[in-house]
Amino acid sequence: METKEKNKEELSELVDDKGQGNKPIIAVGAVVDKAKDVAEKGAEIVGDAAKVAVDFAGDQLKNAKSTLERVNQELSESRSKRNLEKYRPIFPEDLEKGSVVLPSIINVVDSDKRMKIKECEGAVGYNETINGTDLVGVYLNDIDKYNISFNDEGTTSIYYVHPFDEHRYIEISEYFSFLKEARISELKYIAQSLGAKHFKVSIMEEKMTEQIKKVKGGAKLGLGKDKGTVDAEKDNSEKNYEFVGVASESWYTGKPPVEPKLEFWANSEAIRTLVKQRMAEDSRLLSETYKLDYNISTGIKEKEAAKIDGVLKALKFNGAGSISEEVKKESHKKFEYTIEF
Repeated sequence: METKEKNKEELSELVDDKGQGNKPIIAVGAVVDKAKDVAEKGAEIVGDAAKVAVDFAGDQLKNAKSTLERVNQELSESRSKRNLEKYRPIFPEDLEKGSVVLPSIINVVDSDKRMKIKECEGAVGYNETINGTDLVGVYLNDIDKYNISFNDEGTTSIYYVHPFDEHRYIEISEYFSFLKEARISELKYIAQSLGAKHFKVSIMEEKMTEQIKKVKGGAKLGLGKDKGTVDAEKDNSEKNYEFVGVASESWYTGKPPVEPKLEFWANSEAIRTLVKQRMAEDSRLLSETYKLDYNISTGIKEKEAAKIDGVLKALKFNGAGSISEEVKKESHKKFEYTIEF
């Protein structure tokens, strides 16, 4: 009797007497906590109906738990997907598979906020788009994982791709000076290969000059006689190039010509013609002076330069000055190339 009374008391704690009519409401939370105990003890009071109710409540809780776990998993997967799409990390396996195509601009950094994101753990860099321009962030400690080289040792800075080598990058603040020296070096190599005794490379800068010319005209009236004249001024503007300085000059003993392999000057008609003339068996060239476009192989046009400036501004990088201005300056310069055999 005592056991039955005790069970009644415990069960009564699990029943809410606020139910309507003769159908009490089971307090599910309490049932869950003591499901097994109630199933055993409640049977002595109300029979198998209690077991059915407890089993049903337990099953419902299991289903709810399973549903909640699935929902949490889906939410977690959705959050991970959003983070991957937002932060766009690059992993070593991406490099190994060759699925990463490096753009023209890379930004070498020590660290980045992405390193604290779970989905970016183990990343060696990241993709980023700034003002419509794609670039890749490369972590300094993981540079060796990329199949690229630099004009310097590779440090935290912004780099732009070499115009003739997609696996080589040039520090942006040194870009124009580096390519200037590279173009001059190739002109020297061309002279040596073709067997020149002397060569000189000078830099010339464009200067606009205005010339005002008076034009005298006549008007005829009546019987073919001149009845008056009209003076007019004609404004002629022409380009002239002023000497800036000698960039390189050397003398050699001379030798039979060997056709050079062109890179920076491969698209220059003047240089290609020079090589053909010097390699000809008869009537070989003895000397010539050429005016060569200074920026023929820079690799950055004005439209691209404006995009780079936008990226540099967004990244608060001030070391390179205005790329657009540098491109404009180069467009007003020429190399004067004198070669003698």
